[in-house]
Amino acid sequence: MKKFLLVILSSISYFYLAAHPGIGMVYDGERFIYYTDLQHVWKLDTKSGISEIFVEDVHSHELALDNAGNIYGEHYWYVESEQKFKNYIWRANHKGVTRKIRDNQYGENDDFSFIIDRNFSSYEIRKGLNEHEIVLRDSLQEKVLAQLKLDNPTWKYLSHNDDFLFVDYPSIYRLKDGTVSIVSKDISSTRFPFSFVGKEHNIYGIWTDKEENVYVALYGGREIRRINAKGESDRIMRSAFLWSPINGIFDSDKNLWVMECKVGGKIRVRKIMQNKLSAQKSFLQENLVIGVILISFLVIIFKRIGITQLRKLNLKT
Repeated sequence: MKKFLLVILSSISYFYLAAHPGIGMVYDGERFIYYTDLQHVWKLDTKSGISEIFVEDVHSHELALDNAGNIYGEHYWYVESEQKFKNYIWRANHKGVTRKIRDNQYGENDDFSFIIDRNFSSYEIRKGLNEHEIVLRDSLQEKVLAQLKLDNPTWKYLSHNDDFLFVDYPSIYRLKDGTVSIVSKDISSTRFPFSFVGKEHNIYGIWTDKEENVYVALYGGREIRRINAKGESDRIMRSAFLWSPINGIFDSDKNLWVMECKVGGKIRVRKIMQNKLSAQKSFLQENLVIGVILISFLVIIFKRIGITQLRKLNLKT
């Protein structure tokens, strides 16, 4: 029985570690949100809530949007005859007309960053001999913005005022005006059935609001947390049992659109109204009154049991 349970747990763990969802989600600032489900890129109308396929049959983990409204993505596939992965980078205009901007190459995409600013300069994190470098690169040159020791930086985000945020489990960092600071030292969270995703995928998408609060999708914990300027965090959303958030974005009306992944890989994007984004209470806070009543009841029961036992002892003596 123990061996059977170990096999089941190992299989679940392998599934989550091997097949993690994409993070690509961008907003045009007016009406449309584009997101990936690793099979297609979808176009969501925030007015009607209806999604339609925008770019078909592309396995893209990340997306980017430039000032002209062009969408950038990637496509990965496995070549059975060569037993190798390949990828290319594509660009689509607002009508979904797509063309390659970087040809097929083997392995992972390591020369095109989807973290771009309004000038189409890109932010990257590269590993050096002893430290990681945060690099700003355009078509002519590159500039090292900071050097620091990191473990394994993963997802990245650029705010509207060019603050560069990134994940290095279990922390979130910010690069602002050439200085790197810690936004949250340990924001990680685990909650079944996403407890098996591993630390590389525990912390997922990062985004900000107009007040520069930082929001974090905790894929391993089925929740979204908001971090204010003081570094204080609170939970603003928890996904349903088989779902977990992977990214989010605010529309022009300050409503939050949450991208979630279900066990098995299904993706959905749903809207949370602005007035529903208050801090949620913890389990203990939510059940404080019930807990006090329960403890009081148990105290009464134990007292009665004790009195009864004393009476029996007195009768015996």
